[in-house]
Amino acid sequence: MDAKLMEISVVIPYYNSPKSILKALDSVSQQTLLPREVIIVDDGSDLDKSIQFLQVQKNNYPFELKLIYHKKNLGAPSARNNGIREAIYDYIAFLDADDCWLETKLENQARAIGNYDLLYANYTEEMAKAESSINSQPVVRAVSYLDILKKNLSPVTLIVKRKGIVLFDERFRRCDDFKMSIEALAIGNKIGFLDMNVSYGFKKAIGGGGLTKSLLKMSLSYLKACLYLIFEYPKLTFVIILFILFEIIKFPIRCLKVYLLS
Repeated sequence: MDAKLMEISVVIPYYNSPKSILKALDSVSQQTLLPREVIIVDDGSDLDKSIQFLQVQKNNYPFELKLIYHKKNLGAPSARNNGIREAIYDYIAFLDADDCWLETKLENQARAIGNYDLLYANYTEEMAKAESSINSQPVVRAVSYLDILKKNLSPVTLIVKRKGIVLFDERFRRCDDFKMSIEALAIGNKIGFLDMNVSYGFKKAIGGGGLTKSLLKMSLSYLKACLYLIFEYPKLTFVIILFILFEIIKFPIRCLKVYLLS
């Protein structure tokens, strides 16, 4: 299919981020291939930081802007899932309220997705790095369990065909995206990776305060997700045990890096 003819929905979970969501929306508005709709799911924000202020700006964007509200904070997985349920087009892309896309993100991934059900790409924490290291001839390769073990696949780089959708596990506040990618492979979906920068953020992946504590929570959630995967997909037991062992080795290394950089 011609990329220009592809109809795309964008899902953005939101929580108390009125300033950064405008940057995120601007990056979507500047896409060389515009989505047909953008669905923002407000996950129980404080009243003064709700996305209600966007109601009066809905007609300012070159796509349909849909706003969904959660009465209480349910977590990003629930917000993404409700956005998925609301989406009406054949391709769904994900963005977070504190991240942005490079302007060719959707077009490049639409051209590259081919026979893959899900397609990820590179993410960096800084716009300058993202723009300075763009690969003019990006390679698309198939993703295996080993690839997921070696590289973090960021959901803000993901575009997925509707038939390839796997919902995010709402029991997890963290690592739901990791679990989803493993499940997608386990049920036979084809995952591709476009070796090209498409997304960037404007804050560190783990906040500045309580870094070690945040790392511990992330690691424990990762290990919990692994245990759930073993229970739900027994055929993956050996593979997931490798993930667990790798995480046990990586955790103290991450903590040491934080200590040395602090």
